[in-house]
Amino acid sequence: MLEMQLSIDLLLIGRCSAAIVWGVLFAVFLQYNRMGQFIAEKRTWLAVVIGVGADLLLGTGAAWWQLWMIVAFSSIGIIARSLINEHNAPEPALNAYRTKWEMQDAIDFCGDAIGLLTAGLESEEAELRGKASKALAQVYKAQRLITEARYGRKQKRS
Repeated sequence: MLEMQLSIDLLLIGRCSAAIVWGVLFAVFLQYNRMGQFIAEKRTWLAVVIGVGADLLLGTGAAWWQLWMIVAFSSIGIIARSLINEHNAPEPALNAYRTKWEMQDAIDFCGDAIGLLTAGLESEEAELRGKASKALAQVYKAQRLITEARYGRKQKRS
C-alpha cells in the first residue's frame, strides 16, 4: 500500500505571514508618514538596514533557505509601493531613460555629421567650403546643446 506523509511547518508559515505583514506596514510607513518619506527619499540605506534587521529578527534560528523566504515575503509590500509610485509618477521612469537614450543617439548622429562636414571642408570649391563651415558650426552647437541636456550643464566658476 502506498502511503504519503505531509508535514506542515507552522513556524515557517507564521514567519512568512509575519514577514508579509511587516513588509506591508513598513511600506505604508515609508509612503504616508513624514519621517518615513524622509527615510525613503534621503536615507534609503537606513530603510534597507531596518528592513533587513527586521527580517533577520524574524528569521532567528531559521535555516538559510527559510531566511531567504522571509526576505522575499517581506519585500512584497516595498515592491508594491515602488511599482505604484512609478505608475503614478507624472513622467514614467522608462520614458526618462528613453529620452536619455534618444539624446545619446542624437549626439552620435551629430558626431557622424561633423565627420562628413569636416571632409566637405577639404573640398576645392570655396562656396562649398563656406557652406560646410557654417553647417559644421551649427552641428557643433547642436551637439553641445544636446550634450548639456543629456548630462546637465556645467557650472561656470566665478
